[in-house]
Amino acid sequence: MQAASQLERRASVTARLRHQIAISGQQLYGAGSYSQQGSGEDLKVRLELQIAGQDAQFLQVTDNRYIWIDRTLPTGRSVSRIDLRQLRADPSLTGGNFNDMKPGEASWSATQSELISYTGGLPMLLASLKDNFDFLPPQAMRLALAPPLVAEATNLPVWAVVGHWKPAQLDRLAPRPPGIQAGKNAFANQLQQLPERMPQEVLLLVGQADLFPYRIEYRRLETSQLSSSEGSSIPYQLSVHPLVVLELSDVKFDSQLPPGQFDYSPGTADWVDQTSVILDRLRQQHQAKVAVKTEGGASAARQ
Repeated sequence: MQAASQLERRASVTARLRHQIAISGQQLYGAGSYSQQGSGEDLKVRLELQIAGQDAQFLQVTDNRYIWIDRTLPTGRSVSRIDLRQLRADPSLTGGNFNDMKPGEASWSATQSELISYTGGLPMLLASLKDNFDFLPPQAMRLALAPPLVAEATNLPVWAVVGHWKPAQLDRLAPRPPGIQAGKNAFANQLQQLPERMPQEVLLLVGQADLFPYRIEYRRLETSQLSSSEGSSIPYQLSVHPLVVLELSDVKFDSQLPPGQFDYSPGTADWVDQTSVILDRLRQQHQAKVAVKTEGGASAARQ
């Protein structure tokens, strides 16, 4: 939440990025750029990624009115759009209870937390991590950076946190058999049921000085399930065989961005409006959260 809040306060962010994916024994590498400007409903984002050796590229542009997603694959090009104003205006998603806000959430639009996942870019990524994973206590590390990722080799002081699936999210991905109660053994069995392409945990490295996310790894389980409160140190090493890695470098904050940086036009491409699909998904998520809170309140009252 601190990393998300810090990111929200930046006037602008630019960075180079590298992307690595391991799929069925095949390694794919990509490189591109990231730009971000403004915050809240005025947030603008541009993310471009080119896959090396492939006729494939990805472009995501948020201009604070729409999110455009433009994918080009060997099979063809697809363009989709999400109307952010329509999402924000939906009566079932607006408003919120300020009494439920936690420390550090005030500048992170906690009253519409479901919508943060659809702002695009790094805010969307951090919101996804927050919604899907429970993170263990941070540990101080140094991230070795070398050319061409940076101009000169350096060791960046970072905070490392490892996240494991929230039980409710894991139940959706790998449901527990009837009659099996939640617990450590059930959790471990559910993790083993996940397909090989699905991560079992995530490693996030943020700068100690700026709390910027410099590296994100989605990977199979490589760390101990024991928390530091149980008297066991937790290895936070980089993965030898990560499923997905996103690295950001050459990061610049609060610089002047070129005019038109966040302009986008699909040109002659046919595009699909995904707003109604996203709205249905957000309403279902919102209703599920309300149901959990209601059930929890009723249980507490009975006790």
